[in-house]
Amino acid sequence: MARRPSSKKKFSTDIEDLNLVPIMNLVVCLIPMVLFGASFVKLGVVNVNTPKFGMGKSEAVESDEKPLNLTVALADDGFRLSASVVIPGITGPENFDPTAAPDPAAAAQQGPTIPKDSNGNYNFVDLYNKMVSIKDQYPNENIVTLTADAKIEYQYIIKTMDVLRLRLGENRYNDLAAFQSAKPKMKDNSQELLWPDVVLSVAQ
Repeated sequence: MARRPSSKKKFSTDIEDLNLVPIMNLVVCLIPMVLFGASFVKLGVVNVNTPKFGMGKSEAVESDEKPLNLTVALADDGFRLSASVVIPGITGPENFDPTAAPDPAAAAQQGPTIPKDSNGNYNFVDLYNKMVSIKDQYPNENIVTLTADAKIEYQYIIKTMDVLRLRLGENRYNDLAAFQSAKPKMKDNSQELLWPDVVLSVAQ
C-alpha cells in the first residue's frame, strides 16, 4: 500500500535580520522637528531671595540706622507700600513700630497706596516713580519685600519684580507709553539696578 505524502510542512530555523531602515528614516525626520521646536522655548530665571523674619543681635548693635523694611503688597485694588519709617505721601502709618519684624500681612490690610487706574489696570508708572523717590532718599537700602494675594496672576508678580529691580533711563515718567518704551539705565556696560534684593514673601 502506497504511503501518502506527509502533510506537515518543514519550517526554516533561519532567523532573518530585522529591516531597520523605516525606523531609522523616521528618527532622521524627527530630529530636525525636535530641534526646530526647541528653538522657540525660552527659559527665564527670576532672582529673588527668601524672607528673613528677624535681625540678629549683632546686626542690630552694629547698625545705628533703623532698617527701612520696605514692603510692596500686590492686591486686587492696587499696590500697598509700607515701611518701618514714615515717608510722607508714600508710606505710613505714623504709629508703626520700627522695632518689630516686618509684617507683609499688615501691609496688605491697609488701603491701597497706589490704586488701579480708571481702566482697572495696575499703575506701574506711579509705582516706579515712588520707588525711585524712596531709593533717592535711602540710597544704601537694597532690600524690598514683595507680597501678593493668592489670587493674583503670576504675570503681575513678575512685572512688579521687573519694576522694582530695574532702573530706567529717567527717574520719573508721566505716561504709560513713555514708560513702556523706556530702556534700562546702563552703568559700566551693565544694567543699573534700582532695588537689587527683592524678597518674595507670602501674605498670611
